[in-house]
Amino acid sequence: MNLFDFHFSELTENDKFESFDCGEEEIDKFLKEDSINFQNEKMTNTFIFKNREDEVVIYFSISNDCLNDVRYENNVWNKLHRKIKLPNDKRIRQYPSVKITQLGIDKSIQGKGLSHQLLDFIKYWTFEQHKPACRLIILDSLNKEVQIKTYLKNDFVFLSDLDKNNKHRFMYFDLLRLE
Repeated sequence: MNLFDFHFSELTENDKFESFDCGEEEIDKFLKEDSINFQNEKMTNTFIFKNREDEVVIYFSISNDCLNDVRYENNVWNKLHRKIKLPNDKRIRQYPSVKITQLGIDKSIQGKGLSHQLLDFIKYWTFEQHKPACRLIILDSLNKEVQIKTYLKNDFVFLSDLDKNNKHRFMYFDLLRLE
């Protein structure tokens, strides 16, 4: 199965997503109850992939954000600077970012490699099409084995281990790796 077997677009109020079920109540609930309102209020934009029956089977939401050093110790922040190879004179206290706020794939098509294709799509689409002035894609992954393995396999990195026992883990991807 290929991601491009589906039709990609921005979510509208006319889209059919009532039957969407990715197996994570929090993620399903966002799509069904909050996505349109968040989009109308310019809080996050949701993009969808629809099947031939015109039903939403994959979605992701993104927002502009920034990664800043407010909640991190200097050693964590210095490690990030080294990891993304910024020269000392270019280091700043916050990095413009695109945040993946939500991401879901309907259970009917899970396990077919689409999550990896979707993450690659988001990376390249953000970098080449969306073109925000940003360096990183960031996210708060559910701290569950399947999600964490998926993001790690797609070259997302933990910023620190301070959140390893939390409900969510903060991860990032350096968009300059795509050049």
